[in-house]
Amino acid sequence: MAENDSLRVQHLQEKMREAGLDVLICRLPENVVYLTETWPHHGISVAVLPKEGRPTLFIPEVEAEWGNRDWAEVVPFGWALLKDQDLYVSYRQLLGEVSSKLGLGGAKVGVERGLEIVGATYRHAEPILPAAPWWELLREVFADAELVDVTDLMQSAKLIKTEYDLARLKVANELAEIGANEFLKTVEPGMSEVAISALIEGTIRARGAGYKGARLVWAEAEVASGPVNTAKANLLIPSTDRVIEEGDLVMVEMATVMDGYYSDLTFMAVAGEPNDRQREVHNKVLEAQQAASRQFVPGNSYEAPDRAARKVLDDAQLGEYFVHVTGHGLGFRFHESTPFLMPGATGTLVEGMVSSVEPGVYIPDFGGIRIEDDVAVGKDGPVFLSMSRKPW
Repeated sequence: MAENDSLRVQHLQEKMREAGLDVLICRLPENVVYLTETWPHHGISVAVLPKEGRPTLFIPEVEAEWGNRDWAEVVPFGWALLKDQDLYVSYRQLLGEVSSKLGLGGAKVGVERGLEIVGATYRHAEPILPAAPWWELLREVFADAELVDVTDLMQSAKLIKTEYDLARLKVANELAEIGANEFLKTVEPGMSEVAISALIEGTIRARGAGYKGARLVWAEAEVASGPVNTAKANLLIPSTDRVIEEGDLVMVEMATVMDGYYSDLTFMAVAGEPNDRQREVHNKVLEAQQAASRQFVPGNSYEAPDRAARKVLDDAQLGEYFVHVTGHGLGFRFHESTPFLMPGATGTLVEGMVSSVEPGVYIPDFGGIRIEDDVAVGKDGPVFLSMSRKPW
């Protein structure tokens, strides 16, 4: 690994030593990416990180060419074909060799037990996640060791992004913007919500692979249109076959993943020209978003961006329609546990944190407007990972 690329693994190993951990055993996709810079296709891969030295990635043969050998020792194993033995027989052998090689009798072994929300595998239609058989296997293989849940440790490690991480997240956002720009120049009356979804997703997939080194690219765009559907879109709702009419607000919530790095953006458009009220509300939401982003200064509280956004909307008599948080952490999945930018949040912003910034208002008989970008806390203030927006 190049020096900058290894910083996050070194940072994690420092946390392991502080916690008295001898090794980490990880299967969750976001943690495999964090340790090995490889996004699992199915969820079968296992990443092993000792407190000293390089990670090892046990990966199915069918995925072996995708393993990043600059980051980890990549060890393929057979799976799912007639020639291959049972998966758990392979796991038992591989992890038994790890235990013997590292001398883990009496050791503290970090395992993943506490997450209910997890990042997806590339094969998101049917991800394979660790459950009871996996925990039983770990207890068997490491019977002489202490198994320790590392959910909090992993989340704290991923909270601060390195320069390498931020550069990769920037590429993920650029891919999302390729699809967004296609939407902005194409949307017109007569198109259905699902047709716009397909246009955006197809554009990102078709033009994303190979872009600035991107290998695996996945995108989901959910479209809401008109006064009813956009007003319901304060949380994610599916695209429908509704046909867009002249003058409709159109909201696109976009999820884009590039090699395990996540972008979460929302774009707005009008089918035709915005009317005065649409322009007024949109520009106030944009003003609120920019006010929140300016609070991305080391030492500010998690609440500061939220408070700044709400003041703008309260002053414009729009505050009652702003019903959700201003932003959430992201990077190795769409919703990381911290920071959450909301009323009463007590954490402190630190350089390298990344959050969405997404104030929105949802007004009955008018519709909803949300503007969402991904922003990092820089040394001297906000660093936008996605493109800046313009008033209507």
